[in-house]
Amino acid sequence: MPHPALHGIRVLDLSESIAGQYCSRLLADFGADVALIEPASGSALRSQSPMSMGSDTSLTFLHLNSGKSSIVLDALSREQRHELFASTDVAILGPSMSQSALPLPESAVTVEITPFGRDGPRAGWQGPEIVIQALSGMMFNNGAEGREPLYGCGERSSYAAGLAAHIGVATALLARGTSGRGQHVEISAAETAAAMCFPYAFQHIYSRTLRRRGDITNPCGQVQCRDGWVCIWIYNHRWPRFCETVGLEHLTDDARFADPAIRRQNWAQLFEIVQIHLADREAEALVDELQRADVIAAKSYRLTELPRQKHLLERGYWERLPDGQPILGPPFRLSRTPRRVMGGAPALGQRRAEPATIPQPAPVRTSPRQVAATGSGPLAGLRVLELTTAWAGPMAGRVLGFLGAECIHIESPNRVNSWRLNKEKPNPDNFPEGEPGERPYDRSFLFNSQNVNKLSCILDLKTGEGREIAKRLAVACDVVICNFRPGTLAKLGLDYDSLREVRPDIIVAELPAFGVHGPLANHAALGPTMEMAAGMSSLVGYRDAQPETTGPSYLDPIGGFNTAAAVLTALIHRQRTGEGQQIEVPQVEAAMHFIGGEILAAAETGRDPGRNGNRVEHASPHDAFPCAGLDSWIAIAVRDETEWASLCRVIDRPELIGDPRFVSLAARKRHEDELAALIAGRTAPQDRHALAERLQRAGVPAAPVQTPRDIAEDAHLSQRGFFHRLHHPDAGEHSHPGLPFHLSATPGSQHRAAPAFGEHTEDVLARIAGLAPHEIAHAWAANATATRPLPGF
Repeated sequence: MPHPALHGIRVLDLSESIAGQYCSRLLADFGADVALIEPASGSALRSQSPMSMGSDTSLTFLHLNSGKSSIVLDALSREQRHELFASTDVAILGPSMSQSALPLPESAVTVEITPFGRDGPRAGWQGPEIVIQALSGMMFNNGAEGREPLYGCGERSSYAAGLAAHIGVATALLARGTSGRGQHVEISAAETAAAMCFPYAFQHIYSRTLRRRGDITNPCGQVQCRDGWVCIWIYNHRWPRFCETVGLEHLTDDARFADPAIRRQNWAQLFEIVQIHLADREAEALVDELQRADVIAAKSYRLTELPRQKHLLERGYWERLPDGQPILGPPFRLSRTPRRVMGGAPALGQRRAEPATIPQPAPVRTSPRQVAATGSGPLAGLRVLELTTAWAGPMAGRVLGFLGAECIHIESPNRVNSWRLNKEKPNPDNFPEGEPGERPYDRSFLFNSQNVNKLSCILDLKTGEGREIAKRLAVACDVVICNFRPGTLAKLGLDYDSLREVRPDIIVAELPAFGVHGPLANHAALGPTMEMAAGMSSLVGYRDAQPETTGPSYLDPIGGFNTAAAVLTALIHRQRTGEGQQIEVPQVEAAMHFIGGEILAAAETGRDPGRNGNRVEHASPHDAFPCAGLDSWIAIAVRDETEWASLCRVIDRPELIGDPRFVSLAARKRHEDELAALIAGRTAPQDRHALAERLQRAGVPAAPVQTPRDIAEDAHLSQRGFFHRLHHPDAGEHSHPGLPFHLSATPGSQHRAAPAFGEHTEDVLARIAGLAPHEIAHAWAANATATRPLPGF
């Protein structure tokens, strides 16, 4: 077994944040020597809830810091400090730290993770989870119209920022492998959350659509079976199959439901009928039955069910530390350099054994025919073949393309990317100025949001000629990404075992929802059903109501970011050794890490957290309150008595500061309904943006719950350079939301709009696949390629 991918990389984590410590946990998992730098009193996260029963161990701290050392900086001599910093490869900075103030070598990579970045109108704002989610546009997608929008659960935006930081660090390390120089990486949680939000802001930019939370955009609903909730997604073309499978054949031609548009109008009535009919069913059996009928469904697993779930057990997901403590399995699996957790979270000041030294990295093994077209960015020269659809897979390619890779998006003429075109009547809201045009598949805001910087090549992989060309392309690429069902690549002859025979250094990444093996491996999934299966939805929802999902598809970008992180980790190993490898990113398992502390607590206590809207144990008030305007809300979080006093003054109720009902956190929690009514009465007449500004100036975490229009016009994001103006030959020129990666020496960019259908087929076949003119002519004659989707695709 080779050294881990990051063996010999020395990391100092000086952060005091979930984001920073999750970034360094990922680095430690794959071989880096990580030391958590702590004050004499220990990291503040050592007391982060949830706590282990009968001990002072934070399960969140355990989840974030297993496999690391701890160093108390004040306990070191000046010489020891100098030696420590001089040997550092990566430094994750703490609050208000400057990389120039630390005695680091020029080769060191520094990373700074903040809520909003160091500049911009919100640079000084406080950004707890509910504030970040409110500003990102994500919160506006959640909850029932007329009720307060829901922020979600836990600290997911912090974990997302930590994952983004890992991508930035790995990219900077790859760049250092060729230049020998370090650089500074900056990540903001706000930009990360905005990038992971469903692209409704881009829809508004395209069509000026003003969405309402009550709009039914996803054909899914939930039923409560006798042992849990099930989420069911009913595509229009699966409607008859769904009715037949669940024994509701009489609804197939019912005037209320037969037509898709009318069915959407009567969605609540439909699921009232479905609920009554399926209430006595067993959840997992219902899901299996629906999946066999090609109807997408998943159980909403409670956290206490996950440790004994058959699928995870058969996959060997759960691991144990030497002391018997269970921990979550890897977010992604690398065949040559798998994750190795070197023990639990350290005690304060506990050092681990020094790692063995590693030989100097070998040069990258490429040949002239394998090098991608010259471009800019830290991954310039890298070529990626994408066999992906919808969001998760394209997001992975989008991240790599943003960082400079040449990405080739393979598309089928008879099974078109669902984000380009589906079998439903085109919705004007999806197109610039509401016009589908002659080629609506080139004008969709969905496809065009996730496929910037890419080349489009059309291949019919059902033909022998198409498959042969795809193999030639794969061999000319460094990385292959696929988010089709397990086994698809093998059927095409594009699996890792086949490709490594002709290109030993190739990296093949698959991101199936449930992994490549296990009882659920062949279950089809979408973002909402994956969120249910990961246990997240069990934490999201109103009190005593059904579990909810986070927007239309929150887990897709999480899967895309994890895939990019895995590919970059594998590329570092390849840069050092010349070896490629196979990558598996089970999207549900990867997402579970974002609620890792909560899962460990449920496993230990046997108790599931209850859903309670936006309310949490560590802050009160912590909720969304109405403001002036239709469905207009402000998120407010008060964590201590100073913030409470400031809130009371801003809303002109200073007498509440000493009110016995609200004088402490415990008191406010006991009277939370009464408190919410009082605050709502003061916020209701006010402008949410102006009120949030006043509260933040007074030191109170607050934010307007932003709509897609707000995101599209967000001054902070604009000033931070988040938007890029790009011209599409059919859709026209528009601002495109970006990605959160800021690298000082080798920045990424969005420089080309998403491709038209088959725009680059001829170039890809000739320049990259190496086909001669007569071979290209044969491909056209054999219908292995096309210029537009086939009729009735």
